[in-house]
Amino acid sequence: MRIVFYSSNSNYFNPDIVHIKTMPSWAQEWGDVAAAFPQHQFVIATMLPAMFLLDYDKHKITKPDGVECHILNGGGAQKIAQEILALKPDVAAAASFWITPYDWLGLQDAMVADILRQNGVKVVCHKAKTQAVCFDKKATGDFLRRNGFKCADSVYVDYDLFWAQRKKPEARDNVYREYVLREIEKLNFPVIIKDTTGLSSYGMEVVHTMGAVRGYLDSKKFNSNRLVEEFLDGPQFGTEIHVTKRGDIMAGQDGAAIDVFPPLLYSVNQYGICSPKQSVKLGPLTTPAFKCQELRGELERLARLLDFEGIAQVDLVFHKDEWHIIEINPRLSGSSAAIALIKGKTLPRILTEFALAACGERPCGGEESGGSNDCGEQSVSARASSAIKKSPLYLNIKFPNLNAEQMRALYDLPYVRYLCQTDNDAAKQRREMGFCEILLGGSPDARVLERQLDEIREKFPEIIEPGFFDTAKKMLDLLRRDNTDRALTRPY
Repeated sequence: MRIVFYSSNSNYFNPDIVHIKTMPSWAQEWGDVAAAFPQHQFVIATMLPAMFLLDYDKHKITKPDGVECHILNGGGAQKIAQEILALKPDVAAAASFWITPYDWLGLQDAMVADILRQNGVKVVCHKAKTQAVCFDKKATGDFLRRNGFKCADSVYVDYDLFWAQRKKPEARDNVYREYVLREIEKLNFPVIIKDTTGLSSYGMEVVHTMGAVRGYLDSKKFNSNRLVEEFLDGPQFGTEIHVTKRGDIMAGQDGAAIDVFPPLLYSVNQYGICSPKQSVKLGPLTTPAFKCQELRGELERLARLLDFEGIAQVDLVFHKDEWHIIEINPRLSGSSAAIALIKGKTLPRILTEFALAACGERPCGGEESGGSNDCGEQSVSARASSAIKKSPLYLNIKFPNLNAEQMRALYDLPYVRYLCQTDNDAAKQRREMGFCEILLGGSPDARVLERQLDEIREKFPEIIEPGFFDTAKKMLDLLRRDNTDRALTRPY
């Protein structure tokens, strides 16, 4: 069988400026998958930066052993689909990533998937309608409320209508503007003002008074549609939902096996927002205080309603003893490689299992990457539930940009499991230059992770970012000290 893993990029990308390096390399991990399934042909068709699929050094691509590699030209869903069809796939699996300013690459990959399906190719990819609902934050909120999920109350502000009187001189009063401001006054403050289509938390602002809201909406910062949303205090989390759809035996009434990974705790910045460039992550957490079984049920329901297929990431907040959904991202995430590792596999292995299942093949022929055999009849959720009770803890922490020698020295530590560094040579501000993040741990005892952090601080004092380390130690200390785990339900 010929399996194509694909992803696209709608931006101009210069590999001479932006560099991404991972340890272990994607070439190693995809090569291992190809070796484990010699009966299949593996093809990677992507566009740079080719996240999760290929390693590159400027314009030079490192080809995994046993895998064909093709760099797509892009130019829209129709052209990309034709390029992939020319590779003659039996099955195609999307490995959608993200890029600023718009988190819409998953939507493009979904449109590609529609064309591939029309041409008789089996595809593992979320539907375009699903991607559209999750891309637009207003549409996401409307969907969540309509289906009974807990989320923050919000007011949508249409930019053109808010300033309609500027274009219509005969309009003396702006009734829409008055209505929107009255609705915002009904919200509980503080509030978050955010773009409806932006990537992650970029550009969000926490505003504490109605006067400050008016000031924002009257300023140059307000230049497109916005959501004014109640700020929900409480610890913030992220998780992934993995949905496998089999082509032969129905795994459930709807044919989907849904695996909800237990949540990872995210640190927040001084404004109470989880920043992707500053966040420390710890988990998985399965403590009774967090009502993880209740969360699992709600996210399984979410997966069915949105008809997920593949990997989707969900941001959450545990507010007033209840789970609330912040954002839904039907694509791979910054936690995908870590979650795969915690599950005892690699991300290429998981993507391969999605593709094999879509063709009705059980992925038990090759070697497992440290995980359990998937040939049993037990459901994915049941297997995950039994494994979660024994789950070790992992910590995802960031460093400033490191040189090659420092990266290798860190990765050589036995408890450092994964490393990924992004360098942006054109950036002028320190925060935009990139960072190196590592995943460490493997013990269920938080005290062991604390000792590992201390050892890193001792061995590499010149590369320590005190803010990240202090946050990590605080998160571990809360987890270690509080037997009831209630400390983690307080913001910090």
